[in-house]
Amino acid sequence: MAKVSVNLDDDLDGDDSAQKIKAMAAPYPSVSRAKSSALKDAPRVQFSFTNVPKPIKDAFAAEAKKRRLTQKELLYECLRAGGLDIPANAEIDGRRR
Repeated sequence: MAKVSVNLDDDLDGDDSAQKIKAMAAPYPSVSRAKSSALKDAPRVQFSFTNVPKPIKDAFAAEAKKRRLTQKELLYECLRAGGLDIPANAEIDGRRR
């Protein structure tokens, strides 16, 4: 009778064909959730302004505190009010991946 060799230590992550199969088997995101998923999983970068007058910075921080928002959430609200299509904070929060 022929012997069968089983190797349980296969490294499937390094195999191109295994990665192609994993990609094909991955579920496709719904169209409605695609944008928020892309924003949630996008790499994070530093976003800042240079040399903003202190009274403006203080007013921004005070407005965020008054609305019970973080300064980032207030920035998103301002961008939405300006016409940018930004999903809700819970949908793009990178901590909830």
